[in-house]
Amino acid sequence: MTIGAIAAESRTIELAFSSNAEIERWPGMIEVLDHSADACDLSRLNDRANLLFNHDADEVLGVVETARIDADGMGRALVRFGKSECAEEAWRDVQDGILTKVSVGYRIREVKLTEEREGVDVYTVSRWEPYEISLVTIPADTSVGVGRSLNPQEAISLGTITQSNMQDTPTPAPQAPAPAAPEINIVAERNAAVKGEQDRTRSILEAGDKYGMPALAAQIVRDGGNLVDFQAAALAEKDKRSAQVREGNAPIGLNEREAGSFSFVKLIRALAAEPTDKKARQDAAFELEACEAAAGQVAHRNVKGTMIPVDVLTAGYGQRGTNTVSAKSAAGYTGTAGNTVQTNLLASSFIDVLRNKAVIMNLGTELAGLVGNVDMPKQTTFGTGYWIGEDDDATKSDIDFGLVSLRPRTVANFGEITRRMLMQPSLSVEALLRNDLAQGLALTIDSAAFYGTGLSNAPTGIKSAAGVLSQAFVAVQPTFAELVNMESLVSAQNTDVASMAFVANPSTRGMAKTALKFPTGSTNGGTIWENGTMNGYRTEITNQITTGDVFFGNFADFIIGLWGGLEITVDPYSNSTKGRLRIVCMQDVDFAVRRAQSFVYGKKP
Repeated sequence: MTIGAIAAESRTIELAFSSNAEIERWPGMIEVLDHSADACDLSRLNDRANLLFNHDADEVLGVVETARIDADGMGRALVRFGKSECAEEAWRDVQDGILTKVSVGYRIREVKLTEEREGVDVYTVSRWEPYEISLVTIPADTSVGVGRSLNPQEAISLGTITQSNMQDTPTPAPQAPAPAAPEINIVAERNAAVKGEQDRTRSILEAGDKYGMPALAAQIVRDGGNLVDFQAAALAEKDKRSAQVREGNAPIGLNEREAGSFSFVKLIRALAAEPTDKKARQDAAFELEACEAAAGQVAHRNVKGTMIPVDVLTAGYGQRGTNTVSAKSAAGYTGTAGNTVQTNLLASSFIDVLRNKAVIMNLGTELAGLVGNVDMPKQTTFGTGYWIGEDDDATKSDIDFGLVSLRPRTVANFGEITRRMLMQPSLSVEALLRNDLAQGLALTIDSAAFYGTGLSNAPTGIKSAAGVLSQAFVAVQPTFAELVNMESLVSAQNTDVASMAFVANPSTRGMAKTALKFPTGSTNGGTIWENGTMNGYRTEITNQITTGDVFFGNFADFIIGLWGGLEITVDPYSNSTKGRLRIVCMQDVDFAVRRAQSFVYGKKP
């Protein structure tokens, strides 16, 4: 591509940096960049990315002013040259028509096989992100020079005929003929090389799709790596993501005292107040600024209401003083706690209240403060040992790994409170409000954890998870022998741990308190229910479980993911004639069963 309009006064040029042309990456593999509306992420280029020379980060020529994707399937940009020595030289070469070719460095986000054409695989890069534009000397795509410049080392392999190659040289003396070399079938060798490269590429990209890492797979393919290289890189990426999850528990950096001074009542008063009510907003200045900082940490969706910081939801509440407390400036928050009323707020956090009302949050493994999608590796099969003789090779035994994924799903509920009640200074009102907000979410979370179908925006619960074991009861309520068999089913899968538990309906508890373990032949066994346990295991009782259903398993393998803070929207209009405020709460949650064989679902006939 020849560089377009040149503006000498502003030192800018208009150029095309990408197209949807087919480029042969290597024999047997063609790459096409998708230029549809949502395929290309231009955020980096439009954030004043650099104009480079031959993709060399040390050769900065200027800056990208604007970038866009046009309807004709071309990426175009306006770039401005700097005034460094190398930039001046390149600027003169551009104006003289010497330096005319363009290339772009980009990162592949998603790639898929779209066509197989006479032994050649055609891959479409369906999501990609350009991060720099370069003026280059040898582009691979001469139509526009799309991010596929030919390396100087590759140019050597093309060969050139120079005058020195063609000079006369003395004729050497005749020599005895050399032994005939074995004939090489060049076509067959090339076809074999092409097939090997296709197999390598396909295996890596398929693994990338399976593990949810297509961009990483594409990078390994480009770097010439193999499937083992991808697996090692994937495990390293999983460790990195796990570290990010562990570090994501305090998005805005409030300390314990600052989190303890946060008042739901003050916040809701301010949100419900008329725009002219400055006092209500002044009273809640700390809460409003903290919520604004929390909203800025949410990247996975648009926040429509007011985001309560994770710091507030998870912190233990202690004393509330009367001195002004500054928030951590390093977190980008500059509000103050201000003067507060009374001394003790609550003995526990909002999450503790939620946990006390949701049985599953007392049993499962909780990950709070998540950011973005989360993938966790799980082992799906086990290696097998073998007895071998002296100097024998150990038999290969493969261990397979899979992934469990957490994706944010929004659970919502709403309640109402009167304006007069909201105006009360009593701490009991604050506690009641937190209690009511938590209860509605807890009941919904509990129900979905056990019975969620994965449909209609709901997460997948234990009952619907693929691979969960099952136990059919003869009658509506289980017998002691059937409960013991549930334990045996899980233990046979090598998940027999002391932390296993039953979860059942209150009617099952009532039955277990009166039913004998061994109804015939002996009364020495006692009743099924013994000191809060059945069959010796901890037993949780909740009305969220259907009558006659019993769940049993190692609940440490049930992951509960919580994203960001609690989002609150205050509606003063729906019931304004009654003087009531409607409060809508939303929390992003998802579940994952790390090992389905850790659970058994007992059901009535």
